[in-house]
Amino acid sequence: MDKVDLRKEEAALSLNDGLVAQGATADLGIADAIARGYPPSVLYLRNDEVVETEVCAFNYFSTFSKDFPEAEAHVWLFDGAGVQVGYYRKDLGLNGQLQLKTSRVCPNVSGTVAVTLLPKGDAKIRSGKRVTTGYYAQYFSQQGAVALSHEREPVTATTFPLPAWAQTYLTKFIEHSGVIVVNSCLAADGVASGNARLVALNGAVLAEQRLPAIPPMGGRRLATLELFPEAKQLVGSAESFALEVSGENMASPFSYYQFANGKFSLHHF
Repeated sequence: MDKVDLRKEEAALSLNDGLVAQGATADLGIADAIARGYPPSVLYLRNDEVVETEVCAFNYFSTFSKDFPEAEAHVWLFDGAGVQVGYYRKDLGLNGQLQLKTSRVCPNVSGTVAVTLLPKGDAKIRSGKRVTTGYYAQYFSQQGAVALSHEREPVTATTFPLPAWAQTYLTKFIEHSGVIVVNSCLAADGVASGNARLVALNGAVLAEQRLPAIPPMGGRRLATLELFPEAKQLVGSAESFALEVSGENMASPFSYYQFANGKFSLHHF
């Protein structure tokens, strides 16, 4: 059996070992996970003709909770407008792992993915504390490139501000560059909004633009030239430039490059 067939078989086994649901059906709601003190972490989701997303996690309760070594993984998938389009649940035994190719659950969907791990026993956490799930996502380009991102912010049930985050880019790749904005707020009134700035490396603001509104749990990939059509002229001969993002109800942004050959990479600001 070649490597491609083996990967397909492993993916099928992963789905057979877990519970898959389409739409908004779920064993556990995100709000319930937050209330129990185990808020999911959120990352960008992309499944299309260019990129597929895989989420991976390790049952760390096997190490840190000897009395309750087993866990259950819950994965919620949302489209760009924040509509839940899929759900996956899997029991993780001692030292168990989650490796889910999300395209097997929700093909041709881009938006956000949220993941949480809960101990299967009655493990208590201290009042006022929380355990945010550590996991990562791998983004497989059809041309063979692989990008990886760890989780960062948890999903929150209340609105919140996002301070300014900035990331530098190489000017020679300006037409391949952009920013990914993810709404990590679950509140009904938690629409993400804010500003993007095109900034020179000396700190001068070259241009400023309002970001499009993003519904709760939604996500958008925005090219630099989509936000700032005159960016090439404004940046000029400078070797690098920066994008700055600020607003409310957004997780820390991602920078990305997508090249003409289909190779895709991203990284947290």
